[in-house]
Amino acid sequence: MKKIYILLLIAPLAGAQVPLYTTSKFVDKNYVKARVNSINNRSWDAFGTNNASYEVPKGNGTHAQFANSIWIGGYDHNGKLHLAANTYMQKGRDFWGGPIDTTAIGAYNATNTASYNKLWKTDCSDITSFATAYNNGSVTANTYTVASDLLTYPAKGNANFMKNMEPFYDANLNGIYDPLVGGDYPLIKGHQQVLSIYNDTLGKHAESKARCMGVEIHERSYAYFDPLLPDSMQAVNYSTFYHFTMFNRSAETYTNVFVSDWSDVDLGYYEDDFVGSDSANNFTYIYNGDNFDETALGVKGYGSKIPVISHAILKTNCMDGIDNDGDNVIDEPGESFVMNRSTFYNNNLGPILAATTNPDSAKHYYQYMSGVWKDGTPFTYGGQAYGGIRPTDYVYTGNPANNSGWTEMNAGNTPGDRRVFTTSGPFTLPAGARIEWGYAVVFSRDTANNVNTITQFNTRVRRDVRNVLYYDQMHQNAQCTPLVMTGLQKQTLGNPFFSLWPNPTDGVFNITLNERLANGNVVVRDVSGRTILETKMNEDGTASINLSACEKGIYLVEVSAGGNITAGKVIRN
Repeated sequence: MKKIYILLLIAPLAGAQVPLYTTSKFVDKNYVKARVNSINNRSWDAFGTNNASYEVPKGNGTHAQFANSIWIGGYDHNGKLHLAANTYMQKGRDFWGGPIDTTAIGAYNATNTASYNKLWKTDCSDITSFATAYNNGSVTANTYTVASDLLTYPAKGNANFMKNMEPFYDANLNGIYDPLVGGDYPLIKGHQQVLSIYNDTLGKHAESKARCMGVEIHERSYAYFDPLLPDSMQAVNYSTFYHFTMFNRSAETYTNVFVSDWSDVDLGYYEDDFVGSDSANNFTYIYNGDNFDETALGVKGYGSKIPVISHAILKTNCMDGIDNDGDNVIDEPGESFVMNRSTFYNNNLGPILAATTNPDSAKHYYQYMSGVWKDGTPFTYGGQAYGGIRPTDYVYTGNPANNSGWTEMNAGNTPGDRRVFTTSGPFTLPAGARIEWGYAVVFSRDTANNVNTITQFNTRVRRDVRNVLYYDQMHQNAQCTPLVMTGLQKQTLGNPFFSLWPNPTDGVFNITLNERLANGNVVVRDVSGRTILETKMNEDGTASINLSACEKGIYLVEVSAGGNITAGKVIRN
């Protein structure tokens, strides 16, 4: 067993105590069972056994990583460092449950953030079941039990949630989340989502010892499950996704900001791992240092059929002041965050250089994100990435399949217990601004031969990462919505009376009534219920709809004619 000693601290705030909440749930829709702990803490049983809790393939007892969180840090106008980070909470923590009140300083405390000290897990099946029950009257008749996390979802008007917190389908367009009365339901990412809301301001930063930033973070951990995907795309079903909406609620504009995916990736047995990075495809990865991953110290290994686990930056729109796609235009529509740094450090075990071990100060946390060792020297190309003459932004960029270029193996390194950073930045985060950022954890494994997957780095690992990112990009705005929308007066579901094509569409799609009905009308809404356009159908029962000016995503199409109303969905690519 990997030993992590946890000291649970309680931080004071204005005479109140802010409790350390201990909720955890699993993202387990597909072939992964990934634990999500509340308040920026993932992949391990932080409040129970202290064991790894990212099981993949689900049910076989092997785990691909031990702990995972995000770090963010930058400088204020006086050149002072502000930073928030989580690792194992041995010293305490930097994050607390709930949002930040922007209208009354100190109004949020341990008491009125209690309703946020939880996780909300919602599945597409929950939403579809609820919508069906609402439409047939079971919800209003109180003969159907609404899933608790759907009922208490933190959207405007629900219980204590008076702000515009989370998006939802607003069936009656009243701006208030009311599932029982209006038939509203959450708009989620993937086919299953676990939501957490937290901030870095309700106490002193016991983990990093840094000044707080005033950030409020909405974390969505999610997964897709599509068993009909071809074999080349099956990595989607072995992946998990993490999307973060980060609000700068402070009055400071931060510069030289970095945001990092920090991960203690233990690929089965944790003392024999190597790291690598692929800057062209925006991911870091962990692989086994030899051809057999043994079972040792109470940890089950993967044996000779060794996988590779990758952490890849999601394609989220950004305004970071960087020409990420190299087209000489900064922050144009559609430009995405990329991996600007890949770094690592070693566990404090064995004869390891002191400058390459766990951080001990706020400055160390920031330096690891930015590409600088604890002693202030830059990461350098070659060997152990330390002490060379050429600074580098990315570590171990060679090809491990044939050990060409710079890899841990041809550097003569000893495999060990690494912590890996997949980082974006530096960028400016203005006061009052927000960013959306995230990453996917992709599990690649040879499905036919009893071999170490790293030998298929070019043909499998890179392919899997590209396919997973592509799939998410095509579906991240197409939140699961039931085939039956709530709130319609009448619905013809088994035999829709109109046809819609092409679907997906690049912008223009056509509608044809399947029988001659008078006074045809078309309403197109986005998934939040907002009307995008409304038009009359032609006398021949046809209509051509143009969504070219609309963002990519899913849209709800409602057609009424001859006293009938029915609805469908169209995907705008």
